[in-house]
Amino acid sequence: MKKRQTSIDCYNEIKNSGLLSKRRFETFEAIMRIAPCTASEVQHSINYNNGGRDCMKRISELRDRGVIYEVRTRKCSITGRNVIEWDLTDRLPAIIKTSTNTKKHRINNALNSLRELYKNKEISTDEDWKRVSDLIKSI
Repeated sequence: MKKRQTSIDCYNEIKNSGLLSKRRFETFEAIMRIAPCTASEVQHSINYNNGGRDCMKRISELRDRGVIYEVRTRKCSITGRNVIEWDLTDRLPAIIKTSTNTKKHRINNALNSLRELYKNKEISTDEDWKRVSDLIKSI
């Protein structure tokens, strides 16, 4: 399949700008070479010692960052199973925000919010309860 010029331009920008970590870029580059492809085909195309052993994780991360997408389901040439086929998008990687709060900090926030909610139980709203519930779930 012929690569779209927008995907090639995006690939070059990602490569030149270093927008992906080394392991993610190795998986991204393998997908660029053989796309559309399955995860097992990508893993098979990468040397085991050069990132092939963990490319399945990298594929999920690349999907979450928006640089690859699910094309369709088809029979894999490696495993013979019906699996997802992947291809490149024409987007730069999205930055995924991760919380810098420790678990202890999240627990303290939830407990303090719960205490405050208890003090104000007569005037608390459903939204207040939902906010505390979300804090507890984040632990």
